[in-house]
Amino acid sequence: MMLIENDIAFISIPKCASISVHLAFEKADLKIEPTFKDDANDLFGNGYVMPSIHGKEVTYTKIKTHRHQSISEVYTFLGSKVDTITIKRDYCKRFLSGFYYIFGHWVKEAYGLSYIQNSITNDFIYEYFTEEIIDYIKSMIQNDKNFEFDKKMKSKIIVPLIEKYSMNYNKKSIIENMMKDNIYINWRVFDSQEAWKSGYKPTYEFDIYELYKFEELIKNKYDTNIKIGKDNQINYAYPQMDVKEDHKLRDWIWNKFEKSYFTKKLF
Repeated sequence: MMLIENDIAFISIPKCASISVHLAFEKADLKIEPTFKDDANDLFGNGYVMPSIHGKEVTYTKIKTHRHQSISEVYTFLGSKVDTITIKRDYCKRFLSGFYYIFGHWVKEAYGLSYIQNSITNDFIYEYFTEEIIDYIKSMIQNDKNFEFDKKMKSKIIVPLIEKYSMNYNKKSIIENMMKDNIYINWRVFDSQEAWKSGYKPTYEFDIYELYKFEELIKNKYDTNIKIGKDNQINYAYPQMDVKEDHKLRDWIWNKFEKSYFTKKLF
């Protein structure tokens, strides 16, 4: 996402404090450059547009847009390998954070949805995050997003979300317009944080609860202080959603998204 002092790249993994890190470096007396084409008018390519989401009015000056990239994508843009920094988070808490953000905030606001009270539970995940959908999600990081993936995701997840879980009177027109639009939805947030590493081992990795170690690294390398805040913590209530962490969900996320990265292969 950003190259720091032509020396080290911060890899922006979704739901891992990336906006907080971005803002910390915007305020710091350090040179930072984007590891992507920093064009807000064509941020996602293929004509995608970002929906207007309340609470996300963040202004950047050095790097004008906030983008998530894998290590492979960063290396490809730079044309060479550099040292990297990533932030890690408990896989279940990260998935839930992404779920509430995408369905309780992003999709809900983009399409003006009103959900039936407490209707969206863990069972929604088990029913609609099928093997087919999981394969689509994993393919997005490997092959970049495109409209065909989006159409499939919308038809398999958002259409039943609107039909069965919303109280909107104009469901049919919402669905018809949605299937024709080019609104960007960050489905890649659900894939494992390991997928964003592209098979590479980051030079530095910090737990989301130990970001002071990240600050110390920057101080030691560049004699510059940064302060990583909690800028992307949105105080929203989700009364229509009741998705919770439990052993079953942890096992499901582990088996569907994480296990393959930690299973030792025998040859």
